[in-house]
Amino acid sequence: MYGETVASDDILAMLQNSLRVNHQGQQLEQPEKEDVGVPDMKSISRLEEIVMARVREGLGGDDKLSDSINASIKQMFTGIIATTAANQAKIIADIKAFALCKTKMWKSYDKAIPMEKTFWILGEIYPKCTKAEELLKVNKMKSDKLYETVKSEVATKKKLAAIVEKDCKNVCENEVYENYNEQLEKLSKYYGDCVKKIKPKIDDVAKATEELKEKTVQKALDDARYKAMKSKCDLIAYRMNGKKCQAVGDLSGSCSFYEACWKKAKQIYEEDKKRIMVEEANMKIEWRALTRIQCYLLVLNTQNDKDKKKEKEQLDKCIAIKKEDISTKHLDIDYKKIPKKPVCPKDAWCPCTKAYLNYYYKTGPKERCGKNIVKDYMCAACPKGMPKKKPKAKAKKENKVVAAAKKIVKKR
Repeated sequence: MYGETVASDDILAMLQNSLRVNHQGQQLEQPEKEDVGVPDMKSISRLEEIVMARVREGLGGDDKLSDSINASIKQMFTGIIATTAANQAKIIADIKAFALCKTKMWKSYDKAIPMEKTFWILGEIYPKCTKAEELLKVNKMKSDKLYETVKSEVATKKKLAAIVEKDCKNVCENEVYENYNEQLEKLSKYYGDCVKKIKPKIDDVAKATEELKEKTVQKALDDARYKAMKSKCDLIAYRMNGKKCQAVGDLSGSCSFYEACWKKAKQIYEEDKKRIMVEEANMKIEWRALTRIQCYLLVLNTQNDKDKKKEKEQLDKCIAIKKEDISTKHLDIDYKKIPKKPVCPKDAWCPCTKAYLNYYYKTGPKERCGKNIVKDYMCAACPKGMPKKKPKAKAKKENKVVAAAKKIVKKR
């Protein structure tokens, strides 16, 4: 503040270099839009030093210099305001990024809706399928029982017929010392007595055999119906598990993306906020400094009088200015609030978990969830929720062999 006197030409040259002032034609050169930015604090300090040096020297009444400096100050004010607006816009954009993450998450969730819809439809159909399966299973069991009963009856009737036939000797076989009359008597007895006994038994066998054929056809039909319905239920269960697994995977992936996006948005916001808070504080200091410089310029513009009363009066006013007297409220940045991180809704109904089985496999065998179309169903999206596989018998045998080998080695 107490430097040496600076010549007018040197002041104008410094203003042209540091403050972008063009003194040609006593007018300020208009900067391009992209050149407007935060003024350099060193330039402001140097400008203040120059003005105060002239005030101390009592070199007033230079309208050309005052106009040039005033134009530079207005340019600096414009740069501060533009930077403040840009910083405010950056904060708003950073806050909107959180909503963008949420929007992208829900768009990803939209992909899972058709899976959930298909799963829900299959979940409604499956109980009906299992009921039909149970009815067909009952019919199959009835057919199997009737078939076995009729089959047993055929075997019994054949045995009874064989016994009756055995009781009746072969009448066509000639015996020793048997005359013609004795042969006729034998035939008469056969057709009179044996045929009456044998024919009903033969008829029973034929009737039971025919019934067995009918039951065989019915049994085959009922077996085929039951197998077809069972296969259908297996397929529904398999597809139901697949759709639920796919939905769980899509939702988990959406949640992972959203959490990563939210963390990245938070990181960017915090970095920008830290930088902008420093810039905001500096620009308020610069704004107050430039306001004081404008006040001291009024001292230079005051017409010189003999006793310097007017200059002193204006100078006292400038000196009396306090920090609170210069409002910088228009430079305040609204940093908003980071939106509360919503709970990412995940689908906890992993296929074949206990809750899943109790709810969606109320009817039908629960084992069907893990073994339907494939031997061991697994869902990659939720391996923790899947039932653990039992160790295979082969592996156990191998372990026993290894254990026996270790014992032999120890003994040796």
